[in-house]
Amino acid sequence: MENIFEKAKTGARPSFTDFRETNRSCSLGLEFLLKNGTPKGISADGKPLYPVADDLSVFLIDYAGKEEDILPAKDGSKWLDKQLNHVIPRCSDLDRLVLLFHCKNFPIASAVPCMLNGGAGMNEFSGRYAELPEAVASQTTLSDMFGNAAQLHGVLSDFYSERYKDYRELLGAGISRELSRGVLPAGQYTEFFTRLTLFNLIKFIQFYDDDENPLMKPVINQMKIIFQLGFPKLYSLFKNGTLDAQEKLFADFLNSKQPGNLTYRRNSEKLEKEWQKKHIIINEDGTPLDGDKCWIKVKEYSGTDQTPHDAVGMSMGNLSSAKSIEPLVDLLISLGHCSPFELTTLFFESQIPFFVFRHIIRHRTMGIYDWKFIDDVYVPRVRENQGHQLAAGAQDKLARYTKAAYDKAQEQRAAVKGNEEETRYLLAPVNQYVQFAGRIDIHNLVHILNLRKHSAAQYETRMMAHTLQRIFSNWTPKIYDAFLANKKLDELQQPEAKKQVA
Repeated sequence: MENIFEKAKTGARPSFTDFRETNRSCSLGLEFLLKNGTPKGISADGKPLYPVADDLSVFLIDYAGKEEDILPAKDGSKWLDKQLNHVIPRCSDLDRLVLLFHCKNFPIASAVPCMLNGGAGMNEFSGRYAELPEAVASQTTLSDMFGNAAQLHGVLSDFYSERYKDYRELLGAGISRELSRGVLPAGQYTEFFTRLTLFNLIKFIQFYDDDENPLMKPVINQMKIIFQLGFPKLYSLFKNGTLDAQEKLFADFLNSKQPGNLTYRRNSEKLEKEWQKKHIIINEDGTPLDGDKCWIKVKEYSGTDQTPHDAVGMSMGNLSSAKSIEPLVDLLISLGHCSPFELTTLFFESQIPFFVFRHIIRHRTMGIYDWKFIDDVYVPRVRENQGHQLAAGAQDKLARYTKAAYDKAQEQRAAVKGNEEETRYLLAPVNQYVQFAGRIDIHNLVHILNLRKHSAAQYETRMMAHTLQRIFSNWTPKIYDAFLANKKLDELQQPEAKKQVA
């Protein structure tokens, strides 16, 4: 594999990453990191300094969202905290921004704290299939942790060399890799893929950014640079506007870059038009559930069909250059693995009745970062297959009562002085429409589809699940087909909608 950092210095994009042009809106700092790698510092003349080969490195390989999506209005009214006198974003706002990393040359002792960070989806290198790398933490990495680390590096290298011979002898005796590798030190290399929301990234930095965690210093240093370059305005908010000299150099460096017209995504093979339309929720007969009022629209995504394969394929030396991802993905699904499928994330917006929204979010399978009632109400259709005898005029009666509840709620809301928004939430009937924005990964998407496509689920909720499955089949078709082949997901029987609203 070519040295990404040497290529980055020349301005070329990394060779191991296959970028394709897309139409997504550009975040300048994140695009720079995506194409050039993550610096570990910056020189006095404003040039980024990159880790050298074998040093601990954090590669950004995809992202979703940009800070402009969540920045407050100019008056700061969205997040204004009168006690601190500056704006503070909510955790749900920060969860709208997702970063996908490939972390290399981490000592195992440094990788474990990363895994302990709640909210991080992670798939670590395994020595079960591929030979463990014959390397330990580099002298530069150790110096970043402890200062002068030449002696420590020598001791660790000698110890590893001796233990590696023992490891090979244990393998020769027929002992499994899992048991044999137990003699190797925790200073040996590992690598992993991980997905973090910006909220988790900030909490991770805040927790480990002190002198009591020397093993995490080089990790935290690169994470802070990613935070600053990728989200400079939010970084300034959390720093309360006070940047040190090094941070100011990075700010000047970013400001010196001119945004280009092209943005890139790794291994993107899907049609961009998929993300430009509303998917109307439809009935079993193919007609819209309630005209064009119930819909789902994909807004962004992070990761592709290739991501789970790469996250595990690194253990076999089998990354994106593989001719086919299907055999490995099929094996992962058949064995019940979940972490590789938590790395690929879908962002969407939807408009549905509140009772369907309640059914969807109750299993905690998706992150919801915004929701609101809108001034419209859904009138359910009484269906014969719901297991009860229908009285004459039942549908008309349900429609009258539904509309009466909605109209009365609107009247009462108008009559209340003050706290209008809170009153609206309390009075709204559960048939009233809501709009919400959320994100979900493949593992949790399959889970919620199996729950909500079941015949015991309410009809409207089943129809939403069908629509989500249709989106899934277009989003990552190879992974989708593998779940079907392994009978982890039922075939989509619902007909295509007769009309799609752009």
